[in-house]
Amino acid sequence: MAVVGAAGKMGSWFSAYFARKGFSVSAFDVRPFAVEGVKVAPTLRDCIRDADLVLVCVPVQKTAELVKKCEKEMKKGSRLAEISSVKSKAFAALKGVRKDLSVLCLHPMFGPGADMAKSQKMLLVPVRDRAGEQAAAEQAFSGMSINIIADAKTHDRSIAAVLGLTYFVNTAFAGVIAKEDLKALKRIGGTTFGVQSILAESVMTDEPELAAALLRDNPYVRAYMARYLKSAQEIARTGRLEPLLRKIKQELQKQQDLQESYRRLYGMLRDGNNT
Repeated sequence: MAVVGAAGKMGSWFSAYFARKGFSVSAFDVRPFAVEGVKVAPTLRDCIRDADLVLVCVPVQKTAELVKKCEKEMKKGSRLAEISSVKSKAFAALKGVRKDLSVLCLHPMFGPGADMAKSQKMLLVPVRDRAGEQAAAEQAFSGMSINIIADAKTHDRSIAAVLGLTYFVNTAFAGVIAKEDLKALKRIGGTTFGVQSILAESVMTDEPELAAALLRDNPYVRAYMARYLKSAQEIARTGRLEPLLRKIKQELQKQQDLQESYRRLYGMLRDGNNT
């Protein structure tokens, strides 16, 4: 296995992940790094030329460029994979990779704090051979749950809501509470504030480049931002909140058992306190 971008959080995670699973791992980055059990390659070519699988773990804006650089140095019959959170350019780059290489268009739905011993969710966007790529992903990332997304457009549209909207909301929340006496608020706050502040603080641990890519580079995010702002303004301006809140609750209840969500929240908190 070869990991390109090993100084980054996810590059470091996957380097350690492959080493833990017993693979021979070489890794490269322009920045210094060290991962136990992983060979630090002096150049990109040295890192990838003998690898059976090359995993590109660089910022979204650089992924397509690195895919093109890697394919020039890889041996015939090997596989080139990337994990960017926005797929339009990365997918096109993989589509154009030379035919004697196989490809994987992946998106790990977890962060660098994930437990390697537990099953994690990985998205797969088929590029050339759905069955073959699924089998290869399941082999390379055994134990993970591989979820197939039909195409790059569907991926980006879904991620705009799943990650883009989530980052937008939590970044805005973080911007507000950062100007308050947060220790005092936490001292008097209850479960809801505690959970929300943890979410916002966790989002802010990500590199600004990742958050910016999710909010700026995904073409579908702006529509969700606009819808959120419209909803927020409606809540802020209406004089009769009860009917509006009742309507939102009813619409959400059609798709999700809200009481079950409430029980799950306290179950998560209880389990967390017991670990």
